[in-house]
Amino acid sequence: MANDRNDSAGYLGWFLLGGILGAASALMLAPKAGREIRDQLLERGGEFARRAQAMANDAQGRAGDWLDKSREVFEEQTQRLMTAFEAWLRSSFRIRRSWRSDATSHSAVASLSPPPSTRSSSPSRRWAPATR
Repeated sequence: MANDRNDSAGYLGWFLLGGILGAASALMLAPKAGREIRDQLLERGGEFARRAQAMANDAQGRAGDWLDKSREVFEEQTQRLMTAFEAWLRSSFRIRRSWRSDATSHSAVASLSPPPSTRSSSPSRRWAPATR
């Protein structure tokens, strides 16, 4: 896709160059005095150069504005990301601390209560493999 854009830009450039050369040759071949043609070429060339310079300055100004705006957006998004990351870090430390405190409180409660009975009260109710 990028090659298509570069190719079309190249074709447009060649088209414009051909137009300029055609216009210059038409002026050279026109039935006017050499001095008049040269003056006319210089005048139109200067006008073209001034317009091209104005367009370049305008494009440069817009590019600078876009660059400034993109920097602002980048800094804003970076700040948002850092704020979210810091909030996540704080919450993960809080959760970790609450888990630790829950684990220590559960272990303290478990040490105070008697262990659960692992044997059933009647020996006949124990599980035994079936024999045939």
